[in-house]
Amino acid sequence: MSELNYEELILLDNFIYLRWESEKNALIIDIVNEILKDNNLDKLINKEENCIVKMPAEEWIDTLEKMKIKPNLKNLKLHNLKSTNDGFRAACFIDDELNATVVFRGSSSKEEWDDNGKGAYEYDTKDQEKALFYINSLEFDNITVTGHSKGGNKAQYVAVLSTKIKRCISINGQGFSNEFIKKYSEDIENNKYKIICINCKYDYVNCLLNTIANQSYYISTELQINPFFYHKCNILLDKHGNLRKESKRAFFSKIINDFSKSLISDLPKELRILVMEGLMSIIEAFLCRNLINENIIKIAGGSLIILMYGKYFKYKEAFAISYSVLEMILVPLLLWKDFIDIDETHSKEKYKELQRKIISMENNVLNKLGIISDKAEIFTKIKNNNNLIDNNRIIKNIQNTLDKFTKSLYDEELNMQ
Repeated sequence: MSELNYEELILLDNFIYLRWESEKNALIIDIVNEILKDNNLDKLINKEENCIVKMPAEEWIDTLEKMKIKPNLKNLKLHNLKSTNDGFRAACFIDDELNATVVFRGSSSKEEWDDNGKGAYEYDTKDQEKALFYINSLEFDNITVTGHSKGGNKAQYVAVLSTKIKRCISINGQGFSNEFIKKYSEDIENNKYKIICINCKYDYVNCLLNTIANQSYYISTELQINPFFYHKCNILLDKHGNLRKESKRAFFSKIINDFSKSLISDLPKELRILVMEGLMSIIEAFLCRNLINENIIKIAGGSLIILMYGKYFKYKEAFAISYSVLEMILVPLLLWKDFIDIDETHSKEKYKELQRKIISMENNVLNKLGIISDKAEIFTKIKNNNNLIDNNRIIKNIQNTLDKFTKSLYDEELNMQ
């Protein structure tokens, strides 16, 4: 049988989100047909609160019907399925020639969203280590591994650290921490040739942190109402189940990637934890609870208060700085539709207006940081463990990052001339 193509792997990445169960050696076509019987699909959709599973039933039917017309998928057999209560879910499928494909599910529980945040400041997270253990427990070599979102991150992780992986296809997967990059630099260099990332052109999540892929492709999709819907992997396929047209990377993607990495990496670890866990809470709220009309900044503040309660809350400066950094990271997201509009129209006038909005929002944050700097003690202790944080140094680093961000925007304007 021929190697599974990108479309087939994307369909499997969708399929793994449904919490179906089946016996070993069951054909995928039989599993799909069983799901489509009676009201079995509705039962699976209502089984949990996962944001991807909560796609409308008609989208799921469309995805499952597309699987039925893919000859390579119809003949795949389920070899192994691992599904745990904390949200971890992975499946190994094999063809008649015993070629193995492993699919990792993306975030499906609060624990996994928390693990996403840890991926910004830890060497290895528990979910990544679970994925590696699963791969190494299989009897196959030359495995193709894939996953969407957090699943894509797990797929890349095992591609770097397991000798069993032949090929890795990550869909809208987030990147890795500076700590991971430093610890595994040699492994990354030796194995990145295996890794291909396929991203929705306007997805926000794949702009975050460090990429390790050898190749990245960006796909144009239909325009979405909610900016976070660009993270859904089913929109990468057209009505016939074919991958939509490849595009150039959005002009703002690298600017935002550099900006967010610089802003986060310059923070002490304690504040990085707060900022990234706050950001993950916001993404979860808007992607999974569909809070399109809610105030993002208000949710950001509420998330930080919850995160800091009992840990850092008496340190007002720590809260204020974390909140300000989170506000700045969210600036591109708040203006996401403007960025997309400019990328689609190439309007210089709209781009200049966007720059004015960004500078105004940044100045508001900088004014707040100036007040913090004036009122705060030079050093703040965190967590009663005598870690000292130099507030003024942090604020200066933030200002430098914003200056670089503004310059990048200006340079991009020159490129549009």
